Amino acid sequence: MGFYNISLSKLFLAVISCFSIGKIAAQNIEFGIYGGVSNYIGDVSEQTMKFDQFHPSAAVMGRYNISPKVTLKGMIAYGKVSGADSLANSAANKIRNTNFTSDIFEFSAQIEYNLIKYNIGGRGARPFVPYLFGGLGIFHYNPKTTFNGQEYELQPLGTEGQGTTQYNELKKYDLTTICLPFGFGIKKKVSRTIVVGVEAGLRFTFTRYIDDIGGKYADVNVVNRAYGPAAGSLANRTAEVASQYPDLAIAREGQIRTTAPFLFMTDMYFLAGISISYVFQNAGQGCPALFSK
Repeated sequence: MGFYNISLSKLFLAVISCFSIGKIAAQNIEFGIYGGVSNYIGDVSEQTMKFDQFHPSAAVMGRYNISPKVTLKGMIAYGKVSGADSLANSAANKIRNTNFTSDIFEFSAQIEYNLIKYNIGGRGARPFVPYLFGGLGIFHYNPKTTFNGQEYELQPLGTEGQGTTQYNELKKYDLTTICLPFGFGIKKKVSRTIVVGVEAGLRFTFTRYIDDIGGKYADVNVVNRAYGPAAGSLANRTAEVASQYPDLAIAREGQIRTTAPFLFMTDMYFLAGISISYVFQNAGQGCPALFSK
């Protein structure tokens, strides 16, 4: 035991220092913030982005520049989406008479492919670097609506009969699921340590229910008995405005509630914004000596 004078705590600190200083700091790491807008594409937006439904969004992000052409990026983002059938162009959508809002919380890992070389080591000589990105993420959403002056979370109300004995094949949709971010951006190193950029991207999702609409109308009485009168009323609101559309009938049980074409069987959301990040360019100090005699 007299050969080396070392404790477990010293060993632990030495190993951590080896990786954090000798490895990570030797690479080009960026950490930054992002602010912009969010929107959604789905049934209540008629498969477009409504200009008056943009909301603020924000994110924190980190980049790890593998090479001048490839960058790994992690992002934690927040956005808000909303829609209202009252804003629709089609009478068939207007008579559905739904509305919703939802906060979006996303964590994603992405790969940026720089279309021209990104000058990692110093201030960029090029005016800007365009890039494409794609990745994998998870996001949480929770559609809500306001009815008779009160806000309701829609998923627990099973507005299409989910979770009732009569529609026992229908399960309540998950509020946390997968998304696939993809899009493009432009970034520019304005100094050796500061990068600014602009980015826009869609999130393809695997849910039809960001807006709480994805299937057929349920029997209002079934929903009412299972979840209460407010749930029954929210399951079919066409009667509230039917007099305004005499050529259209009040929706019946089993009628398709969604109007999405084949290419839009799931909802999507959109994030765009301006970013600023700081580049860590410590050259690294190598691994410290682990043992002392």
